[in-house]
Amino acid sequence: MGAIAATGLLLAVLPVVIALRVLELPSGWVGAGIGSLGAALGGVKLIAMAWAVGARFPAGSPARAAVAAAD
Repeated sequence: MGAIAATGLLLAVLPVVIALRVLELPSGWVGAGIGSLGAALGGVKLIAMAWAVGARFPAGSPARAAVAAAD
């Protein structure tokens, strides 16, 4: 959990650090790094969304469970 929080903080601060030129990096390296990081985060987000949607299907409808309990 600490690693996720640190990564979130880094992603929030990194654009400011680069924009203020506090950290001098070659532009090609920065573009490739940010592009790869964005692709990885986007892939993980899509996997998490698909997992959440897929987990809802076997559970069934909550309305059916309420009707069954009422009988």
